[in-house]
Amino acid sequence: MGKRIFWVGVICIALATCKSPEAPKNLPVIISFYASPDTIDKGESTTLFWATAGAATASIDHGIGSVSASGSQNVEPTETTTYTFTVGNPDGTVTATATVTVKEIAVLVLDGSPKKKMTTFDCPYFDGYVKNIGQVTGYNCMIEFHAYSDTERHTIIDTASGFPANLGNIAPGQRAHFEAIFFDLTSWDQIKSWDYEITWLNLNAREELRYGLTEGWGL
Repeated sequence: MGKRIFWVGVICIALATCKSPEAPKNLPVIISFYASPDTIDKGESTTLFWATAGAATASIDHGIGSVSASGSQNVEPTETTTYTFTVGNPDGTVTATATVTVKEIAVLVLDGSPKKKMTTFDCPYFDGYVKNIGQVTGYNCMIEFHAYSDTERHTIIDTASGFPANLGNIAPGQRAHFEAIFFDLTSWDQIKSWDYEITWLNLNAREELRYGLTEGWGL
């Protein structure tokens, strides 16, 4: 009789301490989340791409908010930014991140309209300033003007190049003086319209030649 009581007690204790196994959680899956391109110059845009499985909700931070379970979104971060992608369903949430690297760049522009002048040897020339409105120094700046003889600019009649002061190295917020002479011309009346382009080295970004171009002006 004593043995029976003992085994009944053991069975009761075992049953009391055993728990039924929990059902497995079916968390959502982030198949992919990335930016392309993942490195841009300041002022450029890029695109976030994502794909998920089993997600009931999806969102991206930095003001994007709720998004579809799979899709894409254009973004234009002004500084290096890590985006967090969060997806969820009744069983929980999962996250993934994608970083967009934003490179600071030099941006060189004409600082006001250049003045039209004549040299002492009777050649028209531009006298003006180039300004860096970017975030890093622009190196070896060169400005080139093209003069056209008709309003459609079918015929270019001369090119004038100017190398701004300080060897063309222009720091952020600074401007540099230039003079660009049309050596083959003898009068401003020969020019009906003009345009210009600026080239410079952007060492802190892609270490390649940056290029700027404006539409022409009539004279």
